[in-house]
Amino acid sequence: MTATSAKVEEYLETIYNMEMEGDVVIGARLAEKFGVKAPTVTEMLQRLEKAAYLTMDAHRHISLTEGGVALAESVLRRHRLTERFLTDMLGMQWHEVHEEACRLEHYISGAVEERVIASLAHPTTCPHGNPIPGYVADARGYLSRVGARRLPDAADEPVRILCISEVLEDEEETIRTMHEHGLTPGTAITWTPDETSAGGSALLPDGHREPLPRPLAYALWVLPATQEFPSGAAGAQR
Repeated sequence: MTATSAKVEEYLETIYNMEMEGDVVIGARLAEKFGVKAPTVTEMLQRLEKAAYLTMDAHRHISLTEGGVALAESVLRRHRLTERFLTDMLGMQWHEVHEEACRLEHYISGAVEERVIASLAHPTTCPHGNPIPGYVADARGYLSRVGARRLPDAADEPVRILCISEVLEDEEETIRTMHEHGLTPGTAITWTPDETSAGGSALLPDGHREPLPRPLAYALWVLPATQEFPSGAAGAQR
């Protein structure tokens, strides 16, 4: 497979993001993510395995090969740079850029990429806080290296939002709601679970509490409020 389709790249991106967030990647999760039946995923995984982009162990757990990582990072780099260009240079809103970047990422040349990164003063993350491969060392290990935790694992602790799970970025209305309530990278919050339900609430800098269900809280990666943000990260100046 010398030329790759957008769908192939989408699968590799998704697997990469799941690995970055420490998830076990299996076919059922990919079927759920893409909204397709299991045989469709199985067929694609067999293609990707044959092309040496991934391997599957005896338990059908999926891992990217070196070649799979390289291709996924190439696409993700263009995607996240495009998101930064759309927000920083064109003034688009934070919650609007993911789908636009998905459409554009497959068509950006190396020359355009170089111009974009220079015009943006070398950012290290997308607007949602996820690392830009090639401009962050070992982007796949970024979350563990900086000590990020999922918000429910830091319940009742003062923290700042580092990034939004890439998985959640596909849900535009959810991202829009989070944007409207100020749940963006750099925001200082304290999340308190509701022990009687699956929900919780976030104490925001202005002193009011915002309902924040556990599934959404789980999609937020945070750092202790006293910890310095990585250089060039979205929200670092807040």
